[in-house]
Formats: sequence, C-alpha cells, structure tokens
Amino acid sequence: MFAENQALWWQPQTLLNEQSCKISLGPLQIFLQRKAGEWRLATELLTQAEHQQVESQLLTQWPQHRQASRFVFENEPLQFCLKPLLSDRPVVVKTHQPVYVPPGEQVTFYISSPVSIRIELQQPNLLLQEVQTQRLSDTWFGPDTRIGELCYADKTQARHSKEELPKRVHRAVTPVTVKNNSNQMMSIEKLSLPVPYLSLYGLVDGSLWTDQVILDHQDDAEMSRLHISKQMPAGSDGAEPLAKPRLYMEKHGLFRAFSDLFSHSAGRSGS
Repeated sequence: MFAENQALWWQPQTLLNEQSCKISLGPLQIFLQRKAGEWRLATELLTQAEHQQVESQLLTQWPQHRQASRFVFENEPLQFCLKPLLSDRPVVVKTHQPVYVPPGEQVTFYISSPVSIRIELQQPNLLLQEVQTQRLSDTWFGPDTRIGELCYADKTQARHSKEELPKRVHRAVTPVTVKNNSNQMMSIEKLSLPVPYLSLYGLVDGSLWTDQVILDHQDDAEMSRLHISKQMPAGSDGAEPLAKPRLYMEKHGLFRAFSDLFSHSAGRSGS
C-alpha cells in the first residue's frame, strides 16, 4: 500500500498526478487513477478471491479495455480512502453441524461476514461508489412467508473457536454468545447475524471486528433478547472505530435470530 502501515488499508492514501493503482480486497478489485482535474474509478467483483490479504500495486498505465467512471474537478483531491462498513441486512449463516445447547448453558460463536466498501476522495470528502466485497444471495428468514425478514445468505460457518477463523481481509468477525434460558434443549442450525445494528472496528493487524452480540433466548419465544456489548474480545486491544451501526434499536431489543430452535435431540430420536 501507499501508507506507512500496509495493514491499515482503510487509512487515506495519496496518488500523484497521472498515477494509477489496483487494490484487491478479497474478491473485490478496485482500479483508481488520478489525472489533472479528474479521477477515474473502476471495480470488478470476482467469483473467488485471488488474495485473502490486501494486495495493492501501482500501475504503469490504465488497463486496456477497463471501462472507468470519470469524476471531474477544477482542482482534483489528492487522496482517496477505502472505508469498510457492514451489510445493510442481517446475514444468515449455518453451523458446521447442529449445535445443542442444554437449558441454562451458553455458547460463543465467531462468525465472519463480508463488508461493503465506500470508495471516497478526501479533502473535501466525496463518495464515489459503495460496493460489496462479495456477492451474497437473498434469503427469507422466518417461520413462514408472512413472518420474518429479508436477509443475506452466506456460506461461511459459525465457528466455536477464534483460532479456527481464517484470515480474510474483506470479512468482519462478530463474537456471538447464545444463552439458553429456556427449559428445553436448544438446537442451532442457522443463525441470523444482526450486522446492521453493529459498529465496525479495525485492529492493528488489519483484521476487522464488530461489537459482541449476546442473544438471550427464553422459553419457546420466537424472538430473542438482543444485547450489544462494546467490549472487544481478549487480544484485540487498540481497536480503531471505523463505522457506526446502520440501524439502532432499544438497549435490549428483540431480534429473530434462530429458526427451528426446539427440534431437539429427544424429539429426533423418537422420529
């Protein structure tokens, strides 16, 4: 990168006049060029990531056949900035295998979700484009077609150990603690991650993390009590705030986080 610390890719970067660059954030490729009185921008979303870490390079010239959007100025800004932010809908993920949480117990998952990128110019700040780093499909999350909400479906897994997380620059990790305060065995196969309600942070190693989510499930209610903690996990000191939540709810709001909660092991063994 062009900054002193290459890991902190969300910091402002400078391009000289007539310079071009290519930046890869997972599957997303960003092409930028600064010219006298003008900036050019192009993006491409690949089906798979070429690199899991951020990759950047200066180009000798603008790539042939690469169509660009042109932004013209009397005096063009000198810097650009790539600002990550979380999705505008909840993201539904699956566990590796069904997870059973006995009454009175709790479990913590570490779940990653792809971010979007705001491509901005600096001084003055100007948004050029907001683009997803990964293409997600739509899914309906709820007991039927009338009750529920439209979410994104992701192929990532809910992992029980932080050490199992692969390092992927375009994804933010959310610690999710599920508390089963009901009197039934709780089965978790799918989980809806409330990312629009979370803040986003960047760590010194270049990884992205969100607020911690605590989901308190009681009795056989369809909705869980959602608490958002600003306390970062151990070993993540020096977190830099990058984006505020897109949406806000009450301190202990209700959220539809699970489906098929109580198809528990006893019921299955008798089927």
